[in-house]
Amino acid sequence: MEPQKKKFISYVVLIVAIVALLTVALWNGLVVKSYVLSSKKLTDPVRLLILSDLHSSMNGKNQSLLLAKIRELKPDLVFLVGDVVDDKRPQEGALQLLEAIAPEYPCFYVTGNHEFWSGRADNIKNTIRSYGIEVLEGNCETVTVGGQRIQVCGVDDPDGFEQENFFGQEISPEWDEQFERCKKQLNTDTFSILLSHRPERVSYYDGSGFDLVVSGHAHGGQIRVPWLLNGLYAPNQGFLPKYAGGVYDLGSSTMIVSRGLAKSFIPRIFNPPEIVLVSVEPRE
Repeated sequence: MEPQKKKFISYVVLIVAIVALLTVALWNGLVVKSYVLSSKKLTDPVRLLILSDLHSSMNGKNQSLLLAKIRELKPDLVFLVGDVVDDKRPQEGALQLLEAIAPEYPCFYVTGNHEFWSGRADNIKNTIRSYGIEVLEGNCETVTVGGQRIQVCGVDDPDGFEQENFFGQEISPEWDEQFERCKKQLNTDTFSILLSHRPERVSYYDGSGFDLVVSGHAHGGQIRVPWLLNGLYAPNQGFLPKYAGGVYDLGSSTMIVSRGLAKSFIPRIFNPPEIVLVSVEPRE
C-alpha cells in the first residue's frame, strides 16, 4: 500500500476513534444505577428509588421518559433528595414530575441549595405538599411496606440557614438542630433512612444510627474517567471529591450519593444523568 494511502487511512481511523470516544463521553441519556444492600431489620425486600438534582430539566415531553423509567422500575418508595427545582429555570418541569408520581408511590422530599437560592423555598414546599408528598424538615415519618415498618427522616439543605460566625466561618445551627431532632426520633428496631442533600457532611452521618443515608449535590463530580476518576469537581468538596457519587461504607451504615439528573450547559463527561434504585434485601 502506498505511504500516502496508509497515512490517509490512519487519519480516518483516528478521527473515527475520537468521534466514537466523544460520543460515549458526552452521551447524556438516562441511566439506572442499581445497588443491593441487606439488613437484619427487614423481612422482605424493599425497592427504593432516588431522584436528585433534576434542576427543573426535562426528560421528554411532560417528563415522559423519566416517568416511564420510574414506572418500569416499580419502586416501593421514592426519595427526592434536593435541587429538584432550580433557581434559574422555570419550575413547571419539576412540578409536572412530582404531581405525576405522587399518586402512584409514597414520596419523600428534602430541599437542596437551589430551592433556597430561588427565594421561593417555602412556596415550593407548600406546592409539593399539596401533591401529597411528605416534605421532611428535621423530622421522621414511618411508612409500612409489605407489612414492615420503615422510618424515613430528612433535613433541609444548610443553605437555608447558613451564617458566618465571629471567625468568618460558615455555620448553620438550625441545620444542626434539625439533624439532632431526626436522631432523637430514631427507632433503632426499624430500618431507618436519612435524606440529606449534602454528602460532604458525612462526619455527621457516620455513627449517627441511620441504616442508610441518601444524598446528591455532587453531580457525579461532573467529569469522570471510568476506573480512574470518580469525579473531577463537586460543589463544597472541590477538586477530586471523595463523595462524588456511588455507595460508601460508613461502618454501621451506608451512604449512597446520586449523581443526579441535571442537564446543563456544563457537559457531563462519562457521567450520564441517573436514576438510582436501591434494593434492600433481608439478612439473617
